[in-house]
Amino acid sequence: MNQNFENLAGSLSVIGSLITHLEVTTSTMDVAWKLSEAGSPDGTVVIADHQSAGRGRYDRTWVSKQGQDILCSVILRPRVSLAGELLMLAALATADVAEAYGVDAGIKWPNDVQIAGKKLAGVIAESKTGSQPDNHDIWSENNKPDISVDGITAVIGIGLNVNFDPSKESILAPKSTSLSAELGREVDRTEVFKQLMQTLDTRYAYITAGGSVVPAWRDRLTTLGRKVTIRNGKSDDSKDLRGVAHDVDSIGRLIVRDENGRDWPVSAGEVTVQDIR
Repeated sequence: MNQNFENLAGSLSVIGSLITHLEVTTSTMDVAWKLSEAGSPDGTVVIADHQSAGRGRYDRTWVSKQGQDILCSVILRPRVSLAGELLMLAALATADVAEAYGVDAGIKWPNDVQIAGKKLAGVIAESKTGSQPDNHDIWSENNKPDISVDGITAVIGIGLNVNFDPSKESILAPKSTSLSAELGREVDRTEVFKQLMQTLDTRYAYITAGGSVVPAWRDRLTTLGRKVTIRNGKSDDSKDLRGVAHDVDSIGRLIVRDENGRDWPVSAGEVTVQDIR
């Protein structure tokens, strides 16, 4: 199937103002950052048919065969106060796409889009403020980038399984699924990409006009009300936080209530869900 994603450029208000389609690249995130440094506008999109070094959170790789799935990154240049909502926006828009195909998707805090506990998509977000890069995930440092400037440059990356076959990748990508696996048929990747651009554009326009995606994102979270372990990334598990995912706050931090009834706001960490409601 001939898929010319670049034909969609400029069809929406912001997202997709410029679209670069690559057959193969290391990572669309890397390409997007280079384009942003060269002055590419707000809403520029990079999409690839295959990534040799696609990445997720915590430097994990993203498994996808040539031309199967949506592997894209979007350059955004919002005001700095919106930085904390960009990851939510991307996860929510991706869940919207699944819903448009009749698939009920939820979000595992903060960024995994899942169907019945199986991963459909992952989202990452990186930002730079001023002239110096902030190389942290946008969810680190308590979601508070340098507010000494009026705006930021951010890149959100989305890996959405479209025609991925989980039965053939059970070792490399356990507990994963795809739109085609859920629907029982092959899905038009171009149409999925178009739908994703439309939902991103709608959600982005909403927050830039003064709205917030936090309530809608919270409603999609499957983590709330469940026992969780938050791993700090170190080998010493005695410092892991265990409790019930009680709520999220206005900047998206997960509020974990421990066995003593104390609430801990968590801005980053690996979440393991211990039980199912």
